[in-house]
Amino acid sequence: MTKNQQYLDYFVDLSYLASKIQSYLLEHHFEVAVSNEKGHFIQAAKRGALRTTTGTRRSVDVIIKGVPDDFEIKVSSGEWGNNLLVSAPLFVIPVVGIAATAARVYSAKKLESKLWSYIKSEVESLRNTMQMSRKTIQNQYDCDYVEGYPGWKSTVGGKLLIEQNNGKERLVFEAPDGEQITIPSSKILKASIVLGKKDLGPNDQLLEITCIDRDGNHIRPVFSLENGVIPEILIQMNR
Repeated sequence: MTKNQQYLDYFVDLSYLASKIQSYLLEHHFEVAVSNEKGHFIQAAKRGALRTTTGTRRSVDVIIKGVPDDFEIKVSSGEWGNNLLVSAPLFVIPVVGIAATAARVYSAKKLESKLWSYIKSEVESLRNTMQMSRKTIQNQYDCDYVEGYPGWKSTVGGKLLIEQNNGKERLVFEAPDGEQITIPSSKILKASIVLGKKDLGPNDQLLEITCIDRDGNHIRPVFSLENGVIPEILIQMNR
């Protein structure tokens, strides 16, 4: 089963995290292959000639992508080298090999679960290990409510912030209870003014943000702000 999680504002040294994962796997007697060309890719498989000759060597793959303050970790089952169970006829695999295959699948799932728990623990322990420039709030605006954001049920108002964080801009809605909606500028496709919304006057303006969520879906959250500030926000976002 594939497991993945996104981490925002953790400021983790991703290279060090990758090396910790590699050490963990080596200590548990796994062969490990790595690639750091695009993010960090780690593949692990149990040592053993039987698994190699019968084509039953399953791997556990770990992918770390992103930057210290906005990254994703994915753990899934893979295959070490060529998949002989698919490319070779089944009759060449003896009964003992088939039994080993079943045991290997169970072992891979068990390893995934333990490895995932280890990774989550290490992410927490390595939080703020990467020195980054402090975030600066460029501007903030009173916001009456937000609608159209998946999973956001609160109708209370809050603050809409435009933040500069390590040279990257993002839009943040912050509710009084501390709950936040964060939209990196890189995920924003369009920002526009919406008029004539239901229960509002014909000239009342709302700010609509067309953006991409973590699952790659297009969403259009709407922010209720004072009419006069929306053009100002659009100018800042489109600089």
